[in-house]
Amino acid sequence: MRELDFSDGNLRNRWLGVNHIWAAIQGEVLGVVKREVELILRAEVTAQVGCERYERNGERTGYRNGSYARDLLTTYGWISSLRVPRVRTGRVSFSLLARYRRRQRLVDQVLLETFLLGCATRKTRRVCRRVFGAEISPQAISNLVAQLDDEVAAFHRRLVTGAWRVVYLDGLWLTFRTPVKVKKVLLVALGVDENSNTKLLGFQLAASESEACWWGFLADLKARGLSGSSLEVIVSDGGAGLVKAVTALFPRVKHQRCTFHKAMDVGTHLTHRCHRSRIIADALHVFAGATQREVGERIRAFADRWSISEPRAVRNFLKGIDDCLIYLEYPDPWRTKLKTNNPLERYLEELRRRTIPMRAFANRKSAERIIYGIIAYVLNSDADMPETQFTQRA
Repeated sequence: MRELDFSDGNLRNRWLGVNHIWAAIQGEVLGVVKREVELILRAEVTAQVGCERYERNGERTGYRNGSYARDLLTTYGWISSLRVPRVRTGRVSFSLLARYRRRQRLVDQVLLETFLLGCATRKTRRVCRRVFGAEISPQAISNLVAQLDDEVAAFHRRLVTGAWRVVYLDGLWLTFRTPVKVKKVLLVALGVDENSNTKLLGFQLAASESEACWWGFLADLKARGLSGSSLEVIVSDGGAGLVKAVTALFPRVKHQRCTFHKAMDVGTHLTHRCHRSRIIADALHVFAGATQREVGERIRAFADRWSISEPRAVRNFLKGIDDCLIYLEYPDPWRTKLKTNNPLERYLEELRRRTIPMRAFANRKSAERIIYGIIAYVLNSDADMPETQFTQRA
């Protein structure tokens, strides 16, 4: 029986042979792709001209005018010297090749998503080199991101359609570095319809979570179609400015305060910090009641236990407690959905996780591009996001 040779030299030679085979396969694939693309381009020119090469008929509508070479970066790799036919008058609108494009749209989408996932420009170039075998300039990546401006504007102008039963409101703080390092808040609204379908209704950068900022954001959503006719409940963390804006703009809509935020807020009004974990656990236990009566009994038990040692915390907990109990009016699964603003919290956590590698945004326009890009191309949870230039045609 022949003995196998596992020496370093033999393994190295075998591996080099495997790499050579893969390189040969890739070359054959690129050759086939190039021939097929050129065949499709010639067929489209034939359809426009009205006859085949060297054919004479009375239905001819134009004449061929040779061809020119164009390089094209595709998902299969870099195709060089692709022969693109020309016509003598006018130009041909090719279905595969947009005018002046040197990259397949799907390649642009991959590069854009790589950048939006937190990779810097240099790392995105490295991905392009490793995956597609081609170099791309940093400016080309910046230009890809800049092309989102029109989509961002369309997203902010679009009508807020649909019968949204519940709307979640919250904010995410972001850092900006020009002209000095400052923080701004991203106000976000997430809608849920009768069938439990979720959709991001809108977002807006603001200086703070004041009443004026929330008023401007909600008034814009209302003007674009967010109607109180189908809207039943607005869920939030209970910030004072937000509550005032909601009460003024949607006076007939119920406002549910997040029970988790309410319980955690108790821990900020303590006389003795050693009580924090126990009093928060007792506050959360109150909202675990299944009925209005059971919750009421737990509220009284909570007050009896802590009113002497932590009177300030108890007063804070009882203040506005009725706004935390709107969820009891609904059966499951809506009761669970309304109890906290976790659906939006999870959404914001995904945004936060993907913006952490960027550390700070250069300006407002840059932040809106990246936030919209993460929503539209990475999270992609919206059913009717505007059709993007990267998804129109691969």
